[in-house]
Amino acid sequence: MKKTMALGFFLAMFFIANAQERSFNFGLHGTPSLSWMKSNVDGEVYKSDGATIHMGYGAEFNYFFVKNLGIGTGIDVVYTGGKMQFHTAMTIDNVSDTGITTRKYRLQYLQIPLVIIGTTGNMLGKFSIYAKFGLGNSFKLSAKSSDKFVITKRPDAPVAIDNNITKQVSFIRESMIIGVGATYKVAKILTINVGLTYNNGFTDVLTGTNGANQSIKENAKVNYFDLSLGLLF
Repeated sequence: MKKTMALGFFLAMFFIANAQERSFNFGLHGTPSLSWMKSNVDGEVYKSDGATIHMGYGAEFNYFFVKNLGIGTGIDVVYTGGKMQFHTAMTIDNVSDTGITTRKYRLQYLQIPLVIIGTTGNMLGKFSIYAKFGLGNSFKLSAKSSDKFVITKRPDAPVAIDNNITKQVSFIRESMIIGVGATYKVAKILTINVGLTYNNGFTDVLTGTNGANQSIKENAKVNYFDLSLGLLF
């Protein structure tokens, strides 16, 4: 075990030491985000009811095939969601009632981004600016919600329910990624990285049907801004 750990440490140090000579880098980051959902369902009231704040994390790998232009990828654990309000029906104590549900979605995805990166490189000394554009490929890890159901006949007695809605959320989410950021080199093999990214979902993340009208399919897309704070090696 000690020999394996020593070998792993040696390889990691060798990889980091040569990262500057090779045209690539890798890093770790945390990503606080502001997320919301938007629906285009016709014939029923499905509307956004506000944004939610989340925290994610991940690792990235960037390869520059020319001096100031490259590609980036990595693995991100993304927490996202939003608040939606819609008409529905619910059975409580064996009695079915119609009303309005305000739902807070808590969605978790594993995202593999693929982006093109343009950077000023060392033109500004230790400080550099970059922009990126590409696609986000996300795979569902979990989906939960916190609901407040207001019964039409009894608006003064809302019902609060926590749900596992995994079956009501699609497994794959595709998105467009647009971001800008800046880096500052603090040591030969250590750089601070700060970036702001807009992640625009263009696929429907809901798979269920409306509780009050089964002929209406639920529909919503998830969008978010995230602030990436991390280190590059």
